[in-house]
Amino acid sequence: MRTYVMQVATGRERLTVQLLERVLGGATRAELFVPRYRYRKKIKGAWQFTEELLTPGYVYLRTSMLDIDELAQQVRRAPAFARVLAQDGKIIPLSADEERWLQALAGAGESHVVEPSYGFIEGDRVVITKGPLVGFEAQIKKLDRHKRLAYVEVHLMGRTKLIKVGAEIVRKQQR
Repeated sequence: MRTYVMQVATGRERLTVQLLERVLGGATRAELFVPRYRYRKKIKGAWQFTEELLTPGYVYLRTSMLDIDELAQQVRRAPAFARVLAQDGKIIPLSADEERWLQALAGAGESHVVEPSYGFIEGDRVVITKGPLVGFEAQIKKLDRHKRLAYVEVHLMGRTKLIKVGAEIVRKQQR
């Protein structure tokens, strides 16, 4: 199974998945998904879990089809804007490292949701003790403790991107 990335109209990711599932004949040929991240947000004075898109404007397609060009033609016939990303005119899947990273964060399950991570700050170093960011501390470029978000630098789709994921920093201590 290989994973490909499609650019879609931002804000229409879920609708595009529904339209593409109809065009492609459901899950028999391909799995379409939009990864999300979960974090806690203060809504009307109470902390509640909410979900946001991990990579807005993109839909992921996992398939074992060998003829991805045929699949891309079917995607073009969909009644929504969707374009399988290509490099130098050639459709390429995510690299093995990118797939491992995506699977490590969002898990191998059907939900494709990045759960919040938990940790603390020791001096100028972030230590993650629980959650999908364990082992990825070096990729955290910014923490917003107030909004409970971590900004993580990743290499995805041939580019370096800064994505947001949930992060609860429970304490800050000096060395």
